[in-house]
Amino acid sequence: MNPLIQHLLTHFPHLSQESVQLIHQHYNPIHKKKGEYLLTEGQVARKLFFVVKGLCRYFTNKDGQEITTWFGFENEFVTSFTSFFPKAPSYESIVTLTDCELYQIDATTYQSMRQASIELERLSNFFITQYTVQLEQRLYVIQTKTAAEKYQHILEHQPHLIQQIPNKYLASYLGITRETLSRIRSQVQ
Repeated sequence: MNPLIQHLLTHFPHLSQESVQLIHQHYNPIHKKKGEYLLTEGQVARKLFFVVKGLCRYFTNKDGQEITTWFGFENEFVTSFTSFFPKAPSYESIVTLTDCELYQIDATTYQSMRQASIELERLSNFFITQYTVQLEQRLYVIQTKTAAEKYQHILEHQPHLIQQIPNKYLASYLGITRETLSRIRSQVQ
């Protein structure tokens, strides 16, 4: 079975055959090699991706330094949502950290599908709400926790980040230096 449809059915087991058919018709499988860009800062995000296998990193440039803002893991949707929905230039780039198997859909087709099916609109709203909750949680942690508390939060709630993300990107994501991250990790172990 199509891995995207299989994932969607875990959240919506009663998805109609019409909706399944629309998804199957309009989400196209693609492969990206490690280091390929899904989006470059300044472009308008015109595609929504679903990660079947692999890992993506979102980042922005500030004063010549890359700042990691988010990661896209398997079974997650990936795009710059602040660009995709309002059709505005993206403030971030998205690059593959590993070889990736993805499904993609263009923005126009995605919006047409949402308008054509209340069921697909609900499905979309479910995943947008999940993303919003994750974003708010991240904002809370970044703005209220010390460096050590941020790392402890990751250990408790997102240990896959520590296992899969190189230290330089993890430190940037946490808003700390690599040296601080190394010091915290040595104290925890």
